[in-house]
Parts: sequence; structure tokens; C-alpha cells
Amino acid sequence: MSLTLRGFKSFASATTFEFTPGINAVVGPNGSGKSNVLDALAWVMGEQGAKSLRGGSMKDVIFAGSGEAGSGDGAQRAPLGRAKVTLTFDNSDGTLSIPADRVQISRTMFRSGGSEYEINGSPARLADIQDLLSEAGLGQQMHVLVGQGQLDAVLHATAQQRRDMIEQAAGVVKYRRRQEKTSRKLESVASNVTRLSDLVAELDSQLQPLSEQAESAATARQLQARIRQLEAVLLARQLGVLQAEQAQALASEAEGTRRADTLKEQLEAARAASAKHQQEQNRLNAEVTACQKAVSTLRESAARVRTVQSIAAERVRTYRVELTEATAAARAGYERALELLEERREEAERAVESYASFEERYDAALKNVEKAASEVAQTERASGEAAQSRARAQAQLDAARAAAVEATRAYAAAAERAATLREALGQSLGEAPAELDAESAEAVFDPETGELMDSSSEGASLLRVLDAVQIDPEYARAASAALTSLATAALSVPVEGAEVSQLRGDKDDESNESAAKELSTELPETTLPESCATELRELGIRPATEMIEPLSEDAAALAGIDEHALARVTAALGERLAGVLFAPDAASAEHALHLLAENPLAGQRTMWRIFDPAGTEHTRYSLLYPAEGASPLELAAAYRAASQVVTRTRAELDEAEQSVQQAQTAAESAVEAEREAAKAAGVASAEHARARAQAESLEASAQNIQNERARLNERLTAAEESVAQARTAYELARTREDSYLAGTGEQAPAATIERRAQRLGEVLAEQVSEREQQLHELSGALKNAQEGLTSTNEEAQDLQAAHAAALTLLARTQTEAARVQERVQALAERARLMTGLTLEQLEEEYSEQLPVDVPAEEASENDATETASETTEASTESVRARLKATRAELEALGAINPLALEEYEALSERHAYLNQQIEDLKATRRDLNTVMDEVSSHIAEVFTAAMDDINTHYRRIFETLFPGGEGHLELDDPSDPLNSGVEIHARPAGKKVKRLSLLSGGERSLASLALLIAIYMSRPSPFYALDEVEAALDDRNLSRLLQVIGELGERSQLIVVTHQKRTMQIAETLYGVSMRGGVSTVLSQQMEELRELL
Repeated sequence: MSLTLRGFKSFASATTFEFTPGINAVVGPNGSGKSNVLDALAWVMGEQGAKSLRGGSMKDVIFAGSGEAGSGDGAQRAPLGRAKVTLTFDNSDGTLSIPADRVQISRTMFRSGGSEYEINGSPARLADIQDLLSEAGLGQQMHVLVGQGQLDAVLHATAQQRRDMIEQAAGVVKYRRRQEKTSRKLESVASNVTRLSDLVAELDSQLQPLSEQAESAATARQLQARIRQLEAVLLARQLGVLQAEQAQALASEAEGTRRADTLKEQLEAARAASAKHQQEQNRLNAEVTACQKAVSTLRESAARVRTVQSIAAERVRTYRVELTEATAAARAGYERALELLEERREEAERAVESYASFEERYDAALKNVEKAASEVAQTERASGEAAQSRARAQAQLDAARAAAVEATRAYAAAAERAATLREALGQSLGEAPAELDAESAEAVFDPETGELMDSSSEGASLLRVLDAVQIDPEYARAASAALTSLATAALSVPVEGAEVSQLRGDKDDESNESAAKELSTELPETTLPESCATELRELGIRPATEMIEPLSEDAAALAGIDEHALARVTAALGERLAGVLFAPDAASAEHALHLLAENPLAGQRTMWRIFDPAGTEHTRYSLLYPAEGASPLELAAAYRAASQVVTRTRAELDEAEQSVQQAQTAAESAVEAEREAAKAAGVASAEHARARAQAESLEASAQNIQNERARLNERLTAAEESVAQARTAYELARTREDSYLAGTGEQAPAATIERRAQRLGEVLAEQVSEREQQLHELSGALKNAQEGLTSTNEEAQDLQAAHAAALTLLARTQTEAARVQERVQALAERARLMTGLTLEQLEEEYSEQLPVDVPAEEASENDATETASETTEASTESVRARLKATRAELEALGAINPLALEEYEALSERHAYLNQQIEDLKATRRDLNTVMDEVSSHIAEVFTAAMDDINTHYRRIFETLFPGGEGHLELDDPSDPLNSGVEIHARPAGKKVKRLSLLSGGERSLASLALLIAIYMSRPSPFYALDEVEAALDDRNLSRLLQVIGELGERSQLIVVTHQKRTMQIAETLYGVSMRGGVSTVLSQQMEELRELL
């Protein structure tokens, strides 16, 4: 079973209790919220009384906020808007009727007042919750939850209230509810029979008058049917006349429509012909216009051709003059450029010879400078290295002296802390001093060596964990405390093939085995949720595995640690540092513990251990009892840690003293080396200065020569470019001259254009003549098209006048047909109102060729035959006379109740129906009486069996709680086992009391618990919850009660809220509840794990 609280009372954050089989103890200081756990159980199981939940109204179960400004109780928490509690049952055995292995019941209360219930996530009613719990013996009266101060209420309950408790445990409640429901049904059936009998008698008095009125109504209905038939005959004959007139009007309308359609078709054909002539005229107009434009364009083109011909002749003459002048100028420029190029080449050759001679002298000077610079650099490096060596040696000397002072101080403090913790551990354990002395005798702290010595360690050399790991200096103390608190912080190293498998200072006794298991027992899962891990990183919290790492194989070999020992260290660190964290300060450590406690996914069963840089350990025990100091386990771990610190600080002190001597020797050697390096540096610097001056002088000369060489190169390049340009110009001139002479150059198109212009003028003249002839032919065709269009338009006008006259005649014909149609519609309306028939029905049923007939449902068969024979060959006047006589006969009947017949039939049907209902109710009453007897018999049988079992258990439990005493249960009226109450008889040894109120407080508590536990054992429920029921008991009576509770824990799951240490000792699981800033947090711990650690 598990219980999850969200926003319920003091549990602001989501908190889950995973209750284990057996006894679960809920512990914590007063006011921390322990009883709120029982309130949550009662509330989610359907409790409706706010006072039962220790509140004024049901809204009080919602978290109301916590913390005040300046109170120092932590961060303020705002009120929540809802509270939700979820209870989960293990239904793998099918106790509950729901087909699921796990059944989850939820209840949610909103601050607005709304409330919701759910079963496995689906909405449900309170009645559904109560019925489901009744199947498991968890009744509506909540006797499985015993709160503070309720034991006297159980003892002083009435006999009937005690019977209710037993019935609820025996599962009789649902049969009682069924019995009550059956009784209510019987009362309802009797009431219904009486009421129906009264209704039947009233209907009998109403049926006789209605039967007479129904007979008169039937006669009137026959006469009315005859009148409607005669009126239908008259209407049918009027319909025939109108239909003939309508047929003639429709024929005239059809002829007019046909005539109008014919004229319309002829008119559309004439309009189409007119449109065709118009299109032809438009086409000819367009061709005439295009031809006129073409003639104009050709004449303009001929004028332009003549102009181009004169321009081309002028250009030919100009090109001949320009070509001759350009060729002569290009030849002269090319000859001048060749002369200038020859002069520049001679100057460049002289400059190259001068520069080659100077380069030889400059290279020799550079080699001298480089040699001197190398010597200077070498001496400077030697001097710098000497200075650095002296500085390092001095720093090592200062650090070694400081480490020696610190090691001396730490050694003294560690020895004092070890003695203090040993004394505190002895006081904390209290009940087992002999065991501690035995352990002390075997594991003795040697102040001379700073180690825990054990006589059983012969044949093996011990290796401390601290010697096999590398640690972040900032967390050195924290790492030391973490490692030493695991056990003794020592591992065995095989010597000469021997395997030493115990920790330093361990023996084969039980206490030392439990200490050795701390490095080998697999810890619970310590994986943190992402959200919680993020908050811890923001606080500076880091896992110990990031700060403490094993040495590399090379470093371990230098330290004298073999591979086997290093592997044991690596395995121990991975297993035992999984739940260890390092914090930057004590405040962050406490804050982190609260975060882990409030987060339900952070592993409530994980023993989180947080160390600050000072080496102080913080665990969740300090949250449960912050004012009572450390737990025995913490004191034991701290004592072992202090012993290891003494050992380590002693070794560090020796190492520090050796480091001081080594650092002082190194500092003296470094000072001497620095003096020699300074002398060599002075000599090398002087030599380098002389070589540098010579090199600078040569470098200046080289720069001048280089500048002159660059200037000559630029002049030579410019001369070469001039020659190239002159050659290009000369070649271009020669090419143009050759092209002109050959007729393929730029001047050739001018002559060609002149010849082409002449031929084009002749072609254009011929085209102008052809276009003028085409224009004359198009003008004649256009005149013919205009004459045809005029003739077609006149014909279309004549057809349009004839079509308009035909439409006018058609409109008059349609008007006449519409008038006839209106008369027909009026006749149809009269027929509908008078006879309820349509025109089609009237024509079909009442034409002159068919007999007049009255429908069978409105008149008798004889009357219909008589009417048909009378009207078959009668004239219209005779029909009207018959109609008048029938109406007079109807009026002679007087006032008629038209609804009498329907009322009589309905009343008769209701009379028969009520008589049938009375018979059904009597049969139901007989069946309910049978069920009532069966349920009562089953209740008596189940209650008697439960009473016998509970009485047997009560006698045995009472004798256990009150040795020599006597107690039993009995019915106050044995003759009525179905309703009799239950009386308690309790007589402790040596006392003769008749009233239970005369017992002492502890005796009353035991007597009440005896009755409750007897009920629990006889008819077990899935769980029971007890809230500080043993508070008033002394040690002797508490021992007896715990014996009985332990027996009950084997049958059902128990949740016990207690302050008694002995009650905690028999529990399988402890749930510690603490409060900070008005918010409750929970930590869980398996007692078996604590017993192994202790």
C-alpha cells in the first residue's frame, strides 16, 4: 500500500509513503505533522466530518501557506489552491471487485469548495468509494483508524455501537444496507398499492356517464360523414366544369407559344445574317486601310534608301585619306621605342653587377650577428632557469614550513576529537557498553604512529584509502572524513601470497563484520531527478566521485601500491561513495538535505551523506532530531574518522618535516647557480652589442643599393612597355592598309552599301505599283457588302414587329388560363375544408361514373350502401336536398361531446392498466419479503460466527495483556441475535469492577485495544492505523502490547504513530516526519539496514 499527499495540511510538496508489509512506524517531534498522515487516510476514504479531521471546515485540509517575513524559518510558501490524497492498494489477490492488480483511490478538494473522487483515474462518487472499501472490511465508521483519545470512546461506546464495529469488520454492513433498502422498497410497494386502489375506485365512478356520451357521439359522427360525402359529390361536379374550361385555355396558350417561338427563330436567323454582312464589311475596311498604309510605308523607304546611297559614297572617300596618314605615323613611333629600350638594358646590367658584390659582404656580417645573439640567449636562459629554481625552492621551503605547522596543529586537534567522539559514542549507545569496550580493546589508537592497530593484522601490511587516491585540495578534509567514516578507511594488501580480507582493526565478531560490510554492501539507487540535480549544482553541491579519484597505475606503482590493492580501492570508491556529496559550506549542506527530503523522487530510502570543507558530516538524522545531537551511527562513523585523521596527520607531520629539509637544501643550490649564470650573461651581452652595430651599418648600405636597383628595374619595364605599344600600333596600321587594298577592311562596307541601295530602290518602286492595284479591287468589294447589309436589316425589322404581336396574344391567353387556375385552387381549398380531400381524391372517388360511398371508419356499412344507391343517378338538385335533410337530422341530436368516445376508450384502457399494476406490485411484495427473510438469516449467521471468533481472540488477548485477568464478550439479548448489542466484561487480576470507567487510564487503554485487536485478528483488513495508542502505558504493559501488535503485524499491514523507542524497534520501516517553516518533510529508513550498520 502507498499513500501520496499533495497540498494536504502541512504537506505542501508531493510526499509518498511506500508502506511495507508488517509494522510501519511514523516518528518525529511533536507538531511535525505525524497525525496528518492518519487524517489523510480518513479523508481519502470518504470522511465527511471536518471535526473528525481536527479542523473547523473541510477547506482546512488545504495547505494554508507557511513562513513570515523576518521569522527566520526559511523561505515563505504561498497557500495552495487544492489538496489531493491518493491511496493505492495491492489487489493482486483479487480482494477488491475491480479487475486490476493495483487499485488507486483519489480525493481532491479545491479552495473554491469543489470536491472530486477518482478510482484508477476515472471520476467516481462517494458511494462508489464506500462500497469498494466495504469489500475489504474498511467500513464507513473508520474503525481501522484509531486516533489520539479514541480508545476511551471505544470502551465507553454503547452496546449497539460495539455491534456496529463487529458488523463492519465481519462485512455485514453491505447486507444491512441491502436489508434497509429492501424494507424501504416494501414500504414503497404498500403505499403504491393503496394509491392505485383509490385510483381504480375513482375510475369506476367515471366510466358509466362517459359510456352514454360516447354512444351519442358515435351517431353524430355517422351523420357528419354522410354530410361530407354529399358535399364532395357537389364539389366533384363543379370540378368537371372547371377542368373543361382549363383545358381550352391551355390549348390556346400552347398555340400562342408555338407561334411566338416560330417568329423568334426567324428573327434570330435574320439577325445572324445581318451580323455576318457587318463582319464582312469590317474585314474589307481593315484590308483597305492596311493596303493604304503599306503604300505609304514603301514610298518612305525608297526616299531613305536614296539618302543612304549618297552617305556611303562620301565615307569611302574619307577612309582612303585617313589610312595613308596612320600608317606613316606608326612606323616612326616604333623606331624611336627600339632605341630607348637598348639604353635602359645597358643601365640595368651595370646595377646588377654592383649589387652582387655587396651581397657577399652583407651575408658575412649577418652570420656574426646570429652567432653573438645565440650566445646571449643561451646565457639568459641559464640565468632565468637559475632564478626560477631559486624561487621554487624558496616557495617549497615556505610551504613545507607552513605544512609542518598545520600538521602539528591538525594532529593535536584530531587526537582530541577522537577522544571526545569515543566518549560521546559510549554515552549514545548506553545499552551496549560492553560491546564497545570489546571493540576498543581490539582496535586501539596509537598516538605515536597515528594509526588504528589490530593484533590480528599479522602477515599483512595495511594500506590507507587516502594513500591510493587523488583529492581536490579544497575538499581534502571533506574527502578524508568521507573515506574514514565508511569504516576504518583501510584496505588489506596481499604480502607474500597471503590474502588479508578484513579492514584494519576488524575482528570476526558481529560488530566488526557490520563495519566491514559498509565498503562491500551494495547501496540503494542514488540517481537524482534532473530538477533536483540542477538545484544541487546551483548550491555548489558536487558528488564525491568527482572530487576523489583513484591514482593512475604509474602513480600507484611509485607509491608502492600493487594492482590488486588499487582495484579494491577503485571498487570501494564506486560502491560506497555513491550516496556521498560535498558542499561548499555547512549552510549549503543543510539546504541540500532539505531539498532531498522534500523531493519524493530523490530516493527516500537512500542514506545521503554530505560533507562540508571542514570535514563535518551532515545526514538526515540531524533533520529528524536537530536538537538531540548525532545518532549512534554518526558518532561511530565520526569516531572512526577521527582515528584515521590522527593517523594521517601524524604521517603528514613527518612528511612536512622532511620537506622542510629538502626545500632548504634546494634553495641554497639555486642561489649559487644564479650567480654563475649572471656572470656569463654579462660577457655574452657585450659581444652581441659589437656584432649588432656592424650588422646595422651593412644593413643601411644594403638598403641604398636595393632602392637604386628597384628604380632601374622600373625604368627598364617602362621602356619595354613603350616598345610593345609602338609595335602594336604599327602592325594595326599595316593590317588596315592591307585590308583596304584587299577590299575586306572597314572601308569595304561603304562601297557595298552604295550598290545595295541602288538595287533596293528599284524593288520598292515595283511593290508600290502592286499595292495600288490591290487597293482599287478592295474598294469595289466594300461597296457590294454595304448594299447587302442594308437589305438584311430591313427584313429583321419586319420579323421583330410580327414577334411582338404574337407575344401580346400569348399574354392574353395566359391571363385567361391563370383565372381558370385560380378558380380551381379555390375549389380545392373548399374541398379540403369541407371534406378533407384533395382534387385528385375528389375526382377519383366522387365522379358521376362512380357510386357515392362513405368510408368504413366514419359510417356503418349499411348506411354507406343506402347513400350510394340513392345518389348514383340523382341530379345535382336531389343531392342538395338530401344534404339539407341530413344537416337537419344532425341538429336534432342537440349538444354533443365530441371527445366522449376517445375519453371513454382512454379511461377504459387506464382502468385495465391500473388493475394490472396492482397485481404486479403484490407479486413484488411477496418477492421482497422472501429476500428480506434470506438477508436477515444470512446476517444472523455471519454475525454469530464473527462474534464467536472475536470473543475467542478477546479472551486470549485479554489474558496476554492482563495476566491472571478475565475478559469476554456477550450479547445483551441472546434471544435476538439479529439486533442485540454487545457488552464487554473485563476483570483484571485482583480486581472486581462492574463499571469499566473505574479502571485506570492504562487499563482502559489496554481493554480498548484488546477489543480492537480481537476484531482485527478475527476479520483482518488490508491495513490498520494507530496514533500514539501506547502513550499512557508503562514499560511492562508496553511490552505486552507490543507482543500483541507484533502478532497482528503478521496478519495485516500496521501504521503506528509513536514516540516510544521500543515501538520503533519492532517496526520494519521508520518514517521520520520533520517540519521546517510550517512544511512537513518525510524520510524513510529500513530498520534492517540500521541493525546491520549498528
